[in-house]
Amino acid sequence: MLSFARKVKEEIVFNDFDVASSKALLCALIKVSGTLHLGGGMSLTIRSENAKIASKMHKMLKEIYQPQLEFRVSKKMKLNKNNIYILKVSKAKEILDDLELMDGFGFHVIPSSRIIYDDETRRAYLAGIFLASGSVNNPDTSNYHLEMSVIDEDHANYIASLMNGFHLNAKVIQRRNKYVIYLKSAEKIGDFLRAIGASASVMDFEMTRIDRSMANTVNRWNNCDIANEMKAMSAAEKQIEDIAYVIDKAGLEVLDEKTAQVAEIRLENPELSLSELAEVYLVKTGKTISKSGLHHRFKKIKEEAQRLRQMEES
Repeated sequence: MLSFARKVKEEIVFNDFDVASSKALLCALIKVSGTLHLGGGMSLTIRSENAKIASKMHKMLKEIYQPQLEFRVSKKMKLNKNNIYILKVSKAKEILDDLELMDGFGFHVIPSSRIIYDDETRRAYLAGIFLASGSVNNPDTSNYHLEMSVIDEDHANYIASLMNGFHLNAKVIQRRNKYVIYLKSAEKIGDFLRAIGASASVMDFEMTRIDRSMANTVNRWNNCDIANEMKAMSAAEKQIEDIAYVIDKAGLEVLDEKTAQVAEIRLENPELSLSELAEVYLVKTGKTISKSGLHHRFKKIKEEAQRLRQMEES
């Protein structure tokens, strides 16, 4: 079964990008997943654990730069032993110069403002960073979390600033030898997925969130109903105890007529709620009584029982 993060990534790679957005996305992927090789002429390799991401890079590079491309697959030797898809790319200097990534014998930390210059290229760059290093928890968990990681602190802060340009409240922390850009709010995670072109995944994310919220709400209602029922049962037990004491010590004659009728109805119906008792009272007497009226009658019974107990003790 595909993880939610993988579904998001595979949705992104099936999107269409214009040339400017394709360059922004390639810029991010090369920056995070690319390696320069200088021996025997400059070459570039780009790695991915996802065949569809590797295929998307292959297609974009071919369409824009027409380089020689060598596609290889190797097996990861530790952890989950996933395949690693490796693109070896010719015309490395031409591509990196065009993307304005070259910085001596490595890559610039921050991409050029001539490559990342408007909302569309910003979205594409963020999509590339997520494809290269992003993860997001399945929405059926209560722990909402999305993150991407890079090796340069300045680069991480730059990515966070791009995200916060879309009001996402991204944060950066250091974890071992990497810098992690993360979101914890379910709403902001949905906004980010929408921004990077994963609209179908956003729908799945939101529907799962709604289902979880509804289930939690139903559970709270059920718990509340149970608590209220237990509270009502406890109150009824105390009312019956007071009524029994009054009958034993003085009889119902010490109560006024309406209160005595309420006492008799409670004794006959120990399990009923106040609303149900009011209905029985109407049937039996032909008169209406409110829940507050019943409360008042039970209070009078309680006060009479307390008076009788005090008299017995004194």
